[in-house]
Amino acid sequence: MELHVWGEAFGLPSIDPECLAAISYLGYAVPQNAWSLVASNDVSVSPDYVLPALHHNGTWTSGYLNIVRFLASDTSFTPADGDLTEAQRADALAYASYLSSRGSALLAFFLYVSPSAWTELTRPAYSSLLRFPLTWTVPLKLRSAAIAKTEHLGLDHLAADIDPEDGSSESKVTAPTTATGFLRLPTRPTVSDSMQPEQAAAIRLQSLLEDFFLTLDELRGDKTYFFSDDKPTPLDFLAFGYLRLMRVQTPQPFVERCMNRNHAGSRLIKFLNTLQKEIIQWKEGQIQDTLPWTMPIAQSCVAMTSRFVGDATEHVPGVGNSWKSWRGDGVKDPGGTRDPTQTLLAVGAAVVGLAAVGGAVVFKALSPFGDSTHRWEAPKGGLYQFGDIGAIFNSLPGFDAPAMPPPAPSPMERDTVYQGEKVEVAVDVEP
Repeated sequence: MELHVWGEAFGLPSIDPECLAAISYLGYAVPQNAWSLVASNDVSVSPDYVLPALHHNGTWTSGYLNIVRFLASDTSFTPADGDLTEAQRADALAYASYLSSRGSALLAFFLYVSPSAWTELTRPAYSSLLRFPLTWTVPLKLRSAAIAKTEHLGLDHLAADIDPEDGSSESKVTAPTTATGFLRLPTRPTVSDSMQPEQAAAIRLQSLLEDFFLTLDELRGDKTYFFSDDKPTPLDFLAFGYLRLMRVQTPQPFVERCMNRNHAGSRLIKFLNTLQKEIIQWKEGQIQDTLPWTMPIAQSCVAMTSRFVGDATEHVPGVGNSWKSWRGDGVKDPGGTRDPTQTLLAVGAAVVGLAAVGGAVVFKALSPFGDSTHRWEAPKGGLYQFGDIGAIFNSLPGFDAPAMPPPAPSPMERDTVYQGEKVEVAVDVEP
């Protein structure tokens, strides 16, 4: 069987918490010679467009909990939660949902929404995992999804505008003006203006983190793992994935400080250390040597272009949501096949996306607006060839410009170029 995941980052086998949990769980529940690990970094390998994804005997299973259920249904593997009671299974499912909502939102803020962590840590990590041109679309799509996860926590407004070209953050505040349109004199920035997003929301974040740590610690109690002292369950590995990524050193290590100072957080650190030392097979600093890595199949240019266009189409107004829903296998009829109406809409969205990409390419090829304009005119006959003075003479009344240049005058001959009633213009021509 093959486990497809997002690749390694921050010294860990994966940048994604559920992928990290799946890697740790398979290393514990499945013999090493029975599975391989593929850092495909491509959600399109799975029909559900979700990583982690397990491929076994032609069947794809996506998502950590679904992978756990699939392995539990296979009689050749011993499930890690086989000793749990029905009440404990219900608690495990509830806490897994809590991790996927609250834990995912907190992790999204510190790794994706925070401008400093995004520009200095997370986006460079994705740039090392993805091939060009996917580095233009995939990281921004992931960050948009992360910002949406933090909306219910009231933290999404702290995300700064990120320049997609260089990753730098730009202020949303424009220059202040008076009622008549004149610029106001600059004022000295306040303390709140100079704060990082983590500092500006310190009280709110500390409350959320302490509540998160306390909730998990209450379930574990004095036990080594969440439900027993003997062996971990799938919930232990899922908690490990989220908590271990929260301990990544960010430019603003607010989570690390809060976790060390909080009593419940300190107990969870001991839980992580115990699980890492006694259960998890892979070792930090020896990731390549302690995991059954397999090289992913290289994508063709056509597949890469198709994936790029698909990601770009998701941002096209009016058709992006329909395309995302159809491509993610979210619109089906009761028979399990795709809705033909949605299929036509998705195809139309793909065409619009291609047109948008083509238009962007053509627009980039145009000369920048405001460049100097150059004009070329055919040379004119008559005295225009002598410049401005010739043009003055050529416009005098009664002058007829010769069709062909006149023959060269003889030596010491006076050539009359214009003669009017009271005006005569003559030129002495020397040989």
